[in-house]
Amino acid sequence: MKKKRYYINGVFLILMCMLTAFVACSSKKKIELASIGDEKIWLNEFEEQFLRTINNLDSAKNTTLEQKEEFLDLFIKFRLKVKDARERGLLESEDIQKDLNEYKKNFLSTYLIDKEIILPNIQDIYEKRKNEVRASHILINLTQEPTLEDSIAAYEKVEIVLKRLKDGEEFSVVAAEMSDDPTAAQNGGDLYYFTGGMTVPEFEDEVFSMKVGDVSKKPIRTQFGLHVVKLTDKQQRRESVTASHILIQDERDSLGNILDSTSSFNKATEILARIKNGEDFAALATEFSMDPGSAQRGGDLGSFERRRMVAEFDSAVFVMEVGDVSDIIRTQFGWHIIKLNGVKEVAPFETDKDRLKSDFRRSPQFRNAYNEYMETVQKKFDFEIVQAGMDFMIGKIDSNQTVAANNFNQIFTGPDLEIIVAQFKDGEIKVSDVITYLETNREYANTTPNRETMGKIISGSAELNLLDKMATRENIEKDKEYQELLREYENGLLAFKVDQEELWSKIQVTDDDINSYYESNKEKYSFMEGDETKFREISDVRSEISNTLQQEKFKQLETEYIDRLKQKYPVIVKTEVLEQAFTEMN
Repeated sequence: MKKKRYYINGVFLILMCMLTAFVACSSKKKIELASIGDEKIWLNEFEEQFLRTINNLDSAKNTTLEQKEEFLDLFIKFRLKVKDARERGLLESEDIQKDLNEYKKNFLSTYLIDKEIILPNIQDIYEKRKNEVRASHILINLTQEPTLEDSIAAYEKVEIVLKRLKDGEEFSVVAAEMSDDPTAAQNGGDLYYFTGGMTVPEFEDEVFSMKVGDVSKKPIRTQFGLHVVKLTDKQQRRESVTASHILIQDERDSLGNILDSTSSFNKATEILARIKNGEDFAALATEFSMDPGSAQRGGDLGSFERRRMVAEFDSAVFVMEVGDVSDIIRTQFGWHIIKLNGVKEVAPFETDKDRLKSDFRRSPQFRNAYNEYMETVQKKFDFEIVQAGMDFMIGKIDSNQTVAANNFNQIFTGPDLEIIVAQFKDGEIKVSDVITYLETNREYANTTPNRETMGKIISGSAELNLLDKMATRENIEKDKEYQELLREYENGLLAFKVDQEELWSKIQVTDDDINSYYESNKEKYSFMEGDETKFREISDVRSEISNTLQQEKFKQLETEYIDRLKQKYPVIVKTEVLEQAFTEMN
């Protein structure tokens, strides 16, 4: 039953998570949408919450009034429960305070990282993602830690490349001959279109600062080597498009060799003429397209982003206007006629922020930015590893085994745990802290515990402490946004507690309830065996029925509870304002 309780309450947990991520930073003037007693719900607040459920501004603009009312009803229920819980003093309950204190331990450092590392970087990425660039490059291999001879050889090769380009040779020709990128011989160094966050930062920063036609005057150094770059195009980016196509394939032999492309081209030409004469694209696609995946859908390919299709197809569709039909496009698959059905423009930053944050956290850029920030924090608080403590740990570790295989919590016991391995202003790290860190961090589990690795582990063990000190130094707890986010987390805990106390604790499903439901809904549990209709035994469906009844009783009790709260805290909704949601009127 406990498992089902969490399932049924999932809607409110999801809402709680959305609210926790909420940042009230709309520039719109506040317009009152609804009131709950003496509290207000603002239109911009509703819009921001609603957007987080669908993460698509175009979809939000197309939602019906009924859909908006359904979400607002859910939001009001949540706010009513929170208001009741706060006035009853549930925030001071032992379990809420325990959960809240545990949350604060991690949230303070998480918020600091978001503010100092993630948000500045994703804002930069977002600005770049408004555009897309097309570039070509010539790569000269050079390792991260090259010998002097390798460096000299690489830069001499770059000088030859730059001179040939300066003398007027075509970039693609020089790339095909000189680049260490194995694809350059075929594509002349063309990297096709890309946008922010798709390449390493040092390469991306340089390319996005160039003008179309520019060639880098000096090589760009990345982890892959040295790059000489030419920017061939830069334009406003479309996030994705929806399109349909008609594919006419060439006749091929059993080995895949083309036997006849003229007749297939002529057939495509005839179809295109019929489209231009007003015949329905979808009907012609269903009749003639040789793409089995889309033909029965009238050629519909759905939604896709840049680089998802082969370059010839991609290049054509991403410059078309909605409703346009292309000329005949040749790709490796045959002849295509394309119709552009829709365009999704780049979403507003607030709408796309959570996805950007998630993507950035998984990227190498985040790790680099995080490490740089931690170096700054360590310097501010005079962090240093105590060599005697590290020597002690290394002396007891088997360097022939991995970190995980060493079982630190068995090697180090008793007084060992109190030995100091690092220190900083008003703080220290002991062996016990290192063991706790390794229990929750598996990054080093399969590495060899040499001196370098142990230094990283000890530094990692201090990170949370150092970040907390940095957050205190930066007065993060006084930050308005931090306080808003923390309050919304409190609201989520309070709503969940109310559900447990007012609803779940009062739900009882008896055997009589289950038997009665089974008899009244027996057809739900029927199945055919040959020509005979049979029914699943009640013992086989008891758990399923119990869960169904719990949901029904939850809804009934919730409705009664919410009605009582509405008597206590009158709810007024301004439907005429709700109709303005996601319009330009506000």
